Amino acid sequence: MRLRYAAALLAAGTLALVAACSSGNGISSSGGAISSSTDPNSLSGTVTMWIYPIAPTGEAADWKPRVAAFEKLYPHVKVNVVVQPWANRDEQLETAIAGGKGPDVVYLIPDQIPNYANSGSLENVGSLVSSDKSDFYPNALNALTYNGSLYGVPLLMQATTLLANKNVMKAAGITQIPTTWSQMLADGPALKAKGFYLTEYDAAPDQTLNETFYPLLWQAGGQVLSANGKQAAFNSSAGVTALGFLQTLVKDGYVPKDPLTVDPTPDTDPINQGKVAFVMTGDVASLTPTAQVPLSAWAVGKPLSSGTSGGKVISYGTVGGLSILSQSQNKAAAAAWVSWVTSTAQIKSYDSTHDYFSPRKSVGTLFSPSTLIGQEEEMLPYVTQGSINLDSRQIISDLAAKLQGAILNDTNPQQALNSAATETNQLLSRSS
Repeated sequence: MRLRYAAALLAAGTLALVAACSSGNGISSSGGAISSSTDPNSLSGTVTMWIYPIAPTGEAADWKPRVAAFEKLYPHVKVNVVVQPWANRDEQLETAIAGGKGPDVVYLIPDQIPNYANSGSLENVGSLVSSDKSDFYPNALNALTYNGSLYGVPLLMQATTLLANKNVMKAAGITQIPTTWSQMLADGPALKAKGFYLTEYDAAPDQTLNETFYPLLWQAGGQVLSANGKQAAFNSSAGVTALGFLQTLVKDGYVPKDPLTVDPTPDTDPINQGKVAFVMTGDVASLTPTAQVPLSAWAVGKPLSSGTSGGKVISYGTVGGLSILSQSQNKAAAAAWVSWVTSTAQIKSYDSTHDYFSPRKSVGTLFSPSTLIGQEEEMLPYVTQGSINLDSRQIISDLAAKLQGAILNDTNPQQALNSAATETNQLLSRSS
């Protein structure tokens, strides 16, 4: 949900980056991973960080007291936080790096990491979490790890899970939030008889599979790619099961037709109109309160499982982290800044005011369990980013088209996925 209406902000083409690497001052290196001196007085220079409007408003103002506090601790270091627009953010960063004018630190999400890491534009920051690695959720670190190296220190986490419209459930006589696909399908006839939809599936080409098909694939026990990332794996039996489940939803009339081809707006979305019982991959922070569906109508459930052999309780959740560029002239100071910003105290302050969740266990619970967002916070152990690959975005684009065709035309799931796998394998072979 949070990413549904921000999909355009996250979409970007494949990057062709030019790395301008420099050793910088005061850097100590161990196994290719950077670290900084523990003596604040030994560091100097200016650190420029590019961040984006994580909060709808006030992002720049939020960083001012943080910068002041850091500069008090590190009296010879100056920090310049630049809030850049989401639009064309990769193109802007690519151009800056190519011209040798990139920032020292930049906010990245997992699907950006491979492009910059492969070009040599990012530093391995594994040493910055080595002393308290166990304090970070493993899925947070995994999301920013590529080819065995950590290229971003986690700052925030997002979770998606099953959301239930209690009013719709009550109208159809449903008393339990489902935990498996079969339980959810069993509610379909009662909802349909009352004029409601069981769920909604957004199959428009601009929708990210991270929030649509991939969670179903994982819930059935499947993966997008093979363990070595060199072959498609979504055409497994788990993939067939997931696509078959979607086809059942469409054939039985349990999902609205329009979102299968057109990206809904907040005003036209059947979810916001109170016509949908369950959102399979929902995000509390971006629920749109409407007259038909106030926030009080929603309840949080665990992510679904397929309920089949090998099925998992799992859903999608992204991670935002701070990365250090290889061309930085002040890597030691940049490392100190990143370590400080991602410390327990700073993460607790930042994430709680931005309605995101902490990647650090020591932060504890940020939101009351009596609130929707607090209940969603409890789902962090169940979320994953999934496969991180240089071609992840292109794979999503190609596979989405095949899936939409299979859903609309009720074609054989195995044939549809095999066809998509052939394209994916060709793409991966060209990149290897």
